[in-house]
Amino acid sequence: MTRYKTVGAAALATSLTLGAAVSADTTPDLRGIWLGTYTTVQPSHFYRGDEPRFNQAEWMLDVQIQEGNVFWGPSKWRREGDTGWNENEATGTISLDGSGAIGIIETSPLVIGANALIDARYQDGKIYADFRSLRSGTTYSTVLERQVN
Repeated sequence: MTRYKTVGAAALATSLTLGAAVSADTTPDLRGIWLGTYTTVQPSHFYRGDEPRFNQAEWMLDVQIQEGNVFWGPSKWRREGDTGWNENEATGTISLDGSGAIGIIETSPLVIGANALIDARYQDGKIYADFRSLRSGTTYSTVLERQVN
């Protein structure tokens, strides 16, 4: 019985090691600046009228630190025509299943708690992202492309 337990433990250790090697090979390096433009919609509000608002804007995700499949960096956005950026923080994780799925939480330095949930995927060298604000009801989808200096 002990021999079977030893063989089983060795097989499990080998499969876990191979699984970690496979996931490490499929995890993309996202470090760098990613930029995309989009149309956003905000729901109507009492103070702004009874119609939803549509805006053109751009989003910059600056992945500064990545360790394995998790990353951190500033998340910035601005409306078309604005010169200054609104800045938040983003923490994210890349799925270990090799699918390119990415989950991102955006937090505001002014408020404790999550500002937005972002479902994304890395495919063909781009990040396809769906943004949902938890505070204002703003939603948008965009394609982020890596910026080259």
